[in-house]
Amino acid sequence: MRRVCMKFLCMVSAMFIALNSMAPMGLASESGKIAKPQRLILSLGREGDRKRLFYPDYFAITAGKRYTLIIQNPSLDIHEFDAPGLVASSWSSDVKVLDDIGASAHPIATIVGTPAEIEIRPGGSVEWTFVPVVAGRYDILCDIEDQSGKTHTAMGMKGTIVVN
Repeated sequence: MRRVCMKFLCMVSAMFIALNSMAPMGLASESGKIAKPQRLILSLGREGDRKRLFYPDYFAITAGKRYTLIIQNPSLDIHEFDAPGLVASSWSSDVKVLDDIGASAHPIATIVGTPAEIEIRPGGSVEWTFVPVVAGRYDILCDIEDQSGKTHTAMGMKGTIVVN
């Protein structure tokens, strides 16, 4: 029993070290300076509509690279960004809550850590800077409930992020 516990502890320690050593990999460029993250824009609905869709509903990204996912809600409804698998398998730098959408948006709050679920009101946006560490296929969901009691996900608001 003791051997099994020691093997398990060694395995967990190795995974922890690997995850922590991989996180900074996407932060530095070849010159040693901090690399700018690649920007991705995800819209929760379209301007002025009540459709329950992500635009786009698919991203392919690379493990070890740094990204800033700009999540904006130009629609008339509250929406949610929920990607539990991606969040759990990524190193998060920060999450910025912005006062608007687009180039004129200014940060009004910064959350340090992981974004478990992000609820974004109409006209709002959030920027999440992260480095995906584990390759895989991750779902994006919106679990806000409609007046009917169905979630936006059940009504078709879902997407996928593939990490290669």
